[in-house]
Amino acid sequence: MRRFLIVFVLFSAIPLSLIVNNIYQNYNNLKVLRKNEAEFHWSHIVEYAELRSAVNKLPDGYGVMLLNRHAVRMTLNWLCNTKSFIGVHQRVLFLVMDKFSEESLRKVYPKLNIVIWLAPVLQKTFRPYDTTYMSFFLMRTNMIHALQKLGKPFWMLQADTIWRDNFFNLIDTSKYQTSDILLDQQGYEGTAQVRKRTMNGANFYVPVKSSSQLLVESWLSWQKSVYITDPDLVKMFCLRGDFNCEYIPYSLVAGWEWIYGDQKNPPVMIQMDGETEGNKEKVLEKYHFWFLDKNDRCKPDKVSKGVMQMNEGAVPRVMTLSKNREQFFLKLGEILNQIPVFGHYSSIYGGLTSLYLQFF
Repeated sequence: MRRFLIVFVLFSAIPLSLIVNNIYQNYNNLKVLRKNEAEFHWSHIVEYAELRSAVNKLPDGYGVMLLNRHAVRMTLNWLCNTKSFIGVHQRVLFLVMDKFSEESLRKVYPKLNIVIWLAPVLQKTFRPYDTTYMSFFLMRTNMIHALQKLGKPFWMLQADTIWRDNFFNLIDTSKYQTSDILLDQQGYEGTAQVRKRTMNGANFYVPVKSSSQLLVESWLSWQKSVYITDPDLVKMFCLRGDFNCEYIPYSLVAGWEWIYGDQKNPPVMIQMDGETEGNKEKVLEKYHFWFLDKNDRCKPDKVSKGVMQMNEGAVPRVMTLSKNREQFFLKLGEILNQIPVFGHYSSIYGGLTSLYLQFF
């Protein structure tokens, strides 16, 4: 019996030590995030004359894209994709973190609305959940709060999306005037019900009314206190009923999982995330969603082919290590969230522990 207890204690100590180590590491990471915030605090951003001037020239419901040098090619791919959609480029504000990004974009599209906000801590390539990655999303929330203070509602957008049509012309935000935020959803129409009405976090609409600003203030405060992704935070606010959250229909915006379903009823926009191995551009080529040549020049025929295969439900089902891993964890989450009692609280608060309890 004594030997059994010794073995039990030894084996129990392994996962316990891993949990303690992860909590300690994430605590230290939070200190880095709070230090990094000095480079992009919203109170400084909102006073930036160049930004205020740019926003004044844009209409309500303009789009915002954030990028550094490592996202330039992805942004050029999106610009190529949407080049034929009248008014889209003119309606988007590109907030760049370095001079290289501005010069690279203007070289091809000289009339873009570009504002530079230099942030040296955000110059590195992001790795999922490292301090640079999490600092970027802390910067995004600071930027959202600053833009709210400038008085115009706007769309937060990401370049790793494929547009089949002009999204701006096909969604009527006036239908959502009572909501505090209009969110994209995880998955697609065929996704399990338990995962629907859950923020994906890439493309969403931000009003400027006081309740919306309170939501973002709460969001920002939590990001500096708990090492957690912002979609998990907003999911918690929404599922608890703290704020009035509405969701973009899947017919307009769906996740990459649509490709692995029956590919019926193609959305206007597909969010092509789900790759964590740093090879997203090559994977997009396999989907036939990479629209640039080797010299980063736009190839309209490639855009036509990509859009046509969406219309026809003929997008290649590319399987990668990242996609397999994502599908496994998404399915696991579905199962856990359907457990009586436990599932209810897991669906709301699971994100609070997801980063603290990573073993790998």
